[in-house]
Amino acid sequence: MKRTNLLRNITLGMVLSGFACSSCTDFDELNTDPTRMEKVNPGTLLDPILYDMGTYNWNRYYDYTFPLMQCLVSNNGTSGVGWWNMTDSRGDGTWNTYYKWINNAKEIQRLNAQLASPEPNYEAVSLTLQSWMYGILADAFGDIPMSEACSADQGILAPRFDRQEQVYRQILDNLKTANSLFDTESGLVYNTSGDMLYSTTDGEGIKKWQKFCNSLRMRTLTRLLDAEGFNAQAELQEMYDNPATYPVFESNDDAAMLGISGVFPEEAPMARPQDFTSYVNLSEFFIDLLNSWNDPRLPVFATQVEQEDGTKAYVGLPSGYLTLPAITASLPNQSMAKAPMDLTLMSYAEVEFIKAELFQKGILPGGATEAETAYKKGVQASVEQWNATLPADYFDNPQARYDGSLERIMNQKFVALYFCDYQQWFEYNRTGYPILPVGEGIQISHNQMPRRFKYPAAVQRTNMANYQEAKKNMGGDEFSIKLIWQK
Repeated sequence: MKRTNLLRNITLGMVLSGFACSSCTDFDELNTDPTRMEKVNPGTLLDPILYDMGTYNWNRYYDYTFPLMQCLVSNNGTSGVGWWNMTDSRGDGTWNTYYKWINNAKEIQRLNAQLASPEPNYEAVSLTLQSWMYGILADAFGDIPMSEACSADQGILAPRFDRQEQVYRQILDNLKTANSLFDTESGLVYNTSGDMLYSTTDGEGIKKWQKFCNSLRMRTLTRLLDAEGFNAQAELQEMYDNPATYPVFESNDDAAMLGISGVFPEEAPMARPQDFTSYVNLSEFFIDLLNSWNDPRLPVFATQVEQEDGTKAYVGLPSGYLTLPAITASLPNQSMAKAPMDLTLMSYAEVEFIKAELFQKGILPGGATEAETAYKKGVQASVEQWNATLPADYFDNPQARYDGSLERIMNQKFVALYFCDYQQWFEYNRTGYPILPVGEGIQISHNQMPRRFKYPAAVQRTNMANYQEAKKNMGGDEFSIKLIWQK
């Protein structure tokens, strides 16, 4: 989709040479591009990063995570990621897009440092955004350039790859630094109308940015619970014991949900909503899971189909099929692709499910009672995030109530991560949940759930020595290579 230079390609305007004549001013005014900035400041780059990353991640969920995690099923072929058929270039767009916007986030830092009086909130926001993007890159690829990334201005055109351990440590350090920098007595002074995420014109918005920062730190530490060389449990305990120092999301109002109006230039991620339902159905696995809970999110996510007896029901298409079944199955609800809409960067529900897991595992004190409380809060937060209402008897259902197992927590977390970039995929590779069906059309001898993306071919060509070193460190560059936090 097209956006103005103001929001997408932040560039300095060209300085035109003036003429020594009386008509000089009129000529300059006539030839000034009103969409091109003459000056940039740390606030200029913030909304373009948020918008483009938010919309890109929404599309990546639809194109990749949705079918990969057996929720969306193609009815027009059996060769896609829903059958775990992976092409080597699957991660190329992610690599290129993320590094593009990491570069812009780093530019916020640079511009801020050049100010006579640098603003700590811009430094903190930049570190938060970089950590968010680097985290997803590391979760998707493994070893990645970080310490030397986006350093072409310093003459580094072939950055070295940092090992996963180094990347995650730096992410955790950056988030801890950012948390200490947030100044809740002021806002983002160069975003006078507020930023797209939190409309930050005062300290209240900064408090939410700080909660986003610490919620991301919780996500990262939880990812590393079983990774060697990290003290994730102790750091999570420290955060839990000091909520005033390390505030996290406490409601849906705090969550990192990016509001898109649908009015240019805030266009919806998918240009044509009808494409959202073209040649696809929701899966039997996904529909049956929600049906078993009598879940109020079903009408939000899916359409009903008419049965032979004239009644309507939610019906899923078996995923990974060998031959297309002769059934009429539910479509994704097309309204989900229409703006105004909220794009999930990180939800409050995710935080509650992280807490539920930590209580369930005994990492945080409170045991089953606190685990159940957090579980219920996570479910309610997710339901309300989608503007649905949680029935009073929802947890009376044996299939929906907390049963003390990690699987029950992760099944609900799986649904709560609906349309959140690659998080369902990452969590599956970390925990093994939910237990996904393997259709008879999936050739399990050849196709497996990918653990990661392969490095782009362009990176292999242009940064060969560092690519080969990363490949050696990781034990190869295959989809099957496990990352340090994976089961």
